[in-house]
Amino acid sequence: MSIRCCIVDDEPLARDGIAGYVEKLSYLKLVGSFSSALDLLQQLDELKPDLLFLDIEMPHLTGLEFVKSLSNPPKVIFTTAYDQYALAGFELDVLDYLMKPISFERFLKAAEKAKSQLQTARESFFVKTDKSLKKVKFDEILYLESMQNYVILHLPDEKVITHNTLKALIEELPNHQFTQIHKQYVINNSHVSTIEGNQVAVGSGTLPISRTYREAALERLLKK
Repeated sequence: MSIRCCIVDDEPLARDGIAGYVEKLSYLKLVGSFSSALDLLQQLDELKPDLLFLDIEMPHLTGLEFVKSLSNPPKVIFTTAYDQYALAGFELDVLDYLMKPISFERFLKAAEKAKSQLQTARESFFVKTDKSLKKVKFDEILYLESMQNYVILHLPDEKVITHNTLKALIEELPNHQFTQIHKQYVINNSHVSTIEGNQVAVGSGTLPISRTYREAALERLLKK
């Protein structure tokens, strides 16, 4: 699963430093970098970040004020040079509080905490169809089928077609819940009913397990 994150800091060097750390972790995806909380506020609904690396002391709107203003804020990791805000931060139920200068070791610890909580909490994601962004619950996906430049999400009562690659969508899925069994297919482990030879029954359909993925796929499925 890819965690969509934004950086908000009025210091360019601080933004660049955190962005460099984000690039080192495959499960973090930087979708925005802003010099003020007001700039992020204008794009928050569009970007839909899961996680914010948020400075506290900024002009016009502090990080604390920004979080308090949101009815349903993303997960927040405060990044600041001042330790007097720690209590206020934890009262807002932020994930972590990083003191500048931030070492990669400390950043990694905070990122792993975010990964653990978000993988448990996140229940759905948005996929782009021809006309809109459609919210799809992970539990409802039976399997994903790659068709050239498109992916079909097979749900119990409908099929959702999105112009995307299977590789890109795999990054959005909870890793523990889905298994790739073929270059064209990724299945939801919880919807598997039988495994017979090189085939697996998912919902009302039967899908092939390719030789390339067979050993790793069976190991994951049998553990479930």
